[in-house]
Amino acid sequence: MPLHGLDNKEHSFDFVVTDEFFEYFEDKTINGGNINVNLNVSKKHGSVQLTIALNGTVKVLCDRCLEYYDQDINFKDIVMVEFGEETNFDTNQECVFLEKSKTEINIAQLIYEFAHFALPLQHYHPDKENGETGCDKKMLDILENYLIVENEKILDPRWDKLKEFKNKS
Repeated sequence: MPLHGLDNKEHSFDFVVTDEFFEYFEDKTINGGNINVNLNVSKKHGSVQLTIALNGTVKVLCDRCLEYYDQDINFKDIVMVEFGEETNFDTNQECVFLEKSKTEINIAQLIYEFAHFALPLQHYHPDKENGETGCDKKMLDILENYLIVENEKILDPRWDKLKEFKNKS
């Protein structure tokens, strides 16, 4: 995003990031998507405020059945950009620093991180309209064959063998 040439006022940009965008990143928590990005740039003397809003879907792996599904996301955050002696793009800080001589800022990493921030902690297929799980039934059946549900506890029979070994000691 070029900063050079922007007047000291607010500017708004709308664009879409798709599957190709996510291919540039090594971490594959998000394996594609279609996100509408609204970027508002408020440029003032000595600093820039970026308001980034994401709205769309991303492709993630279901924690339950291990199939990909489209997860809705909606996220908005503000990033302050200040000009300094060196570039420091650590998003854990309250603001990022851009070297005074730089005339543009790459916001791809911010969009990528914000898409991850928008994800729920657990990734499950949404339920169908009739209330049934949206997960792959075949995979759930396979998993159910490996688990025994007893007294609301999920037990794995392999633990019984380990407990026998422990009791012999």
